[in-house]
Amino acid sequence: MRPISARLPRFAVIGAVGVAVVAGAFYLFDRTGAEAPPPAPARQAAASQPRADLSDVDSLPDEASSDRAFHLVAQALRLADRGKFTEATAKLDEADKLVPGLSETGEARRKIAALATPDGQFALQIARARTAVGNADYAEADKALAEATKLKPEAPEIAELRQAVQATQQKEAKRSSQVAEALTTMRQAIARNDIASADRAFNEASRIDVLDPALDQARVELAHAHDEASNKK
Repeated sequence: MRPISARLPRFAVIGAVGVAVVAGAFYLFDRTGAEAPPPAPARQAAASQPRADLSDVDSLPDEASSDRAFHLVAQALRLADRGKFTEATAKLDEADKLVPGLSETGEARRKIAALATPDGQFALQIARARTAVGNADYAEADKALAEATKLKPEAPEIAELRQAVQATQQKEAKRSSQVAEALTTMRQAIARNDIASADRAFNEASRIDVLDPALDQARVELAHAHDEASNKK
């Protein structure tokens, strides 16, 4: 059997993967102070759960069991992130059977119980909306905000995020308009056979928003103009 010093770090690394799945939403929920302590029977059950004796290497669970337990914890957190709390709890029960008293299982159980509350669900939807706004996925942001509105219609976070979506969309619309103007200038320069001016206009459009999809077609047109200019020499 491998020494304990070689086995315990593996536990921590695998467990961290699952805990990170719902960390953002739980952080928001925890900050509000809405989380309630687990009921007394649950605390008593956790206290009575047998734990592995870490001072005795031979009492530690085998590596395959511990790996499977951490995998189940990660699955549980992913299920909870999708609102499937019954299935998530079942995964944690399986993990407890494999490695009784695992601290990561208890922590995941606490977080999932918090997320299953209305306040927890609200925090989860707000976290999803913020992520979607950051990714410019406005359809997903609207979907998450609609779910959050069902839970807390008057919550200030909803209005703030809707304003953020609107402001970001306005900025993107302005950039798109500026890119379109620069590309119009490029095409006018190509029509005059002024390739140098066309290059400058294209570079200006790229500077405004290098990810604008309109640049793809413009790049093809500019390359074709360069080829034609070279053939005329």
